[in-house]
Amino acid sequence: MTEITSFFQDLVQNETAQLIIVVLYALGPILITLYSIGQFHLMYIWHKYKKTYSTKAPLYPEGEWPTVTVQIPMFNEMYVAEHVIDACAKLDYPADKLEIQVLDDSTDETLEIAEKRAAMWREKGVDVVVIHRENRQGFKAGALHEGTQVAKGDFIAIFDADFRPEADFLYKTMGYFQDEQVGVVQTRWGHLNRDYSLLTRAQSLLHDAFFMVEQHARSIVGYFLRFNGSGGIWRKETIHDAGGWSGETLSEDYDLCLRAQLNGWKIKYDNEVVAPAELPVTMVDFKVQQYRWTKGRGQIIKKFFWKLCKADLPFMVKMHAIFDLLNVFINVGVLFLALMSVPLVFLLEAAPEYYPFFKYMSIALINILIAPWIAILVLDRYNDSFKEKVTDFKRTFIPFLILVIGFPFFMVVSLIDGFVNNKSFFHRTSKYNALDKSVNWKNKIYSPTDIPVITWFEGIFAILFVLAVIIDINTFNIGFLPFHILLSLGFGSIFIQSIRKA
Repeated sequence: MTEITSFFQDLVQNETAQLIIVVLYALGPILITLYSIGQFHLMYIWHKYKKTYSTKAPLYPEGEWPTVTVQIPMFNEMYVAEHVIDACAKLDYPADKLEIQVLDDSTDETLEIAEKRAAMWREKGVDVVVIHRENRQGFKAGALHEGTQVAKGDFIAIFDADFRPEADFLYKTMGYFQDEQVGVVQTRWGHLNRDYSLLTRAQSLLHDAFFMVEQHARSIVGYFLRFNGSGGIWRKETIHDAGGWSGETLSEDYDLCLRAQLNGWKIKYDNEVVAPAELPVTMVDFKVQQYRWTKGRGQIIKKFFWKLCKADLPFMVKMHAIFDLLNVFINVGVLFLALMSVPLVFLLEAAPEYYPFFKYMSIALINILIAPWIAILVLDRYNDSFKEKVTDFKRTFIPFLILVIGFPFFMVVSLIDGFVNNKSFFHRTSKYNALDKSVNWKNKIYSPTDIPVITWFEGIFAILFVLAVIIDINTFNIGFLPFHILLSLGFGSIFIQSIRKA
């Protein structure tokens, strides 16, 4: 402890080091504030219009329902393949207007399971076909592209293997396409295993904040929306007009929907129609998912930032499209804030003239109130009584907060990888059909066995912030103590969950 204290005390004596600490720390509140401006505006829209804005799709006239192809892309999904095929086969839609494509790139017994299930449903009169590729060229985007070339439907509904669409999904959504300008319909993701663990509860809040507030608010005022890769429907003409599916990035869904909207197509979002899905139940699987999404975001930023800046769009549409593209930089802000907070404790002692500057900068941290505010809005949908809301808040928001406070390092590494590395390999997120606590993921063949290198850095950061807590107590630095406790819990819990192996 004495050596660490001496290191930081010597460090802050250097004027160059002081400047670096000040600049990087200041970037934290600045980036958090920029993120919050966009979020507060979306929350204002949501509060103002949510009661008067209806998202219910009109029904097609009887007998005029269009043909639909349901695509189920999968790779090694032996635990969930049967369930998603069954759910899609039970969709309540005219049988002569419905085709189901199982786009299976599997290398294990998933293919056999899918073929047997497809054969069973064909005997019952449901048009289910299995399209198997010997290679994973283009990964999910490649599978979707090949399936679309031979699809019978004029519209393409997509469900990943962990989804279980309700039987009335198509009846509730297809009516939007009566507007010839609508190219995509996206629905809200639900959670089949929200109560499985504290991790799944935290993830549910992450998803719900995006779908229930952000996506809903953007849909109300006509801003650019995202197709989220599953639980949505495409007009086939829109896919072709936008240039088709591309494996150029790991975010093939975001890529295609931006191209479509820049070509003038509309995306409709329905906040009332829910597409339930299984959340990752292990920290390693959650990280695989988030790494893929965040690296893909970095690739999308490189590909579309200047296109959006130059696009002929209404001012607010353009601003929010750019904000949605760049809001991942909130992680950079939190990471700078966290890492610089440790030497800042010693800097303020060595150079008290900086104190007024940091006092005013700290005002920007009031933006962190956005997190509990959104949590309250989201959890209100799950509970009726005040007591239930308080209980749910404690069980969901605290693990959510611990997760998001310790995750920015991982997200920033993923983002940097997206910026500097064009080569992309689609690492799938394992699913175990773990819908309740009776299902143990540890005895499944897809359960994680490797500990990524980045995990050991998270362990180092956990130790660093535990030491920072001790330093805070020894120096009576009450200001940073709560933050360092949260960082210790965040990095520590992520590290411990990441090294658990089957």
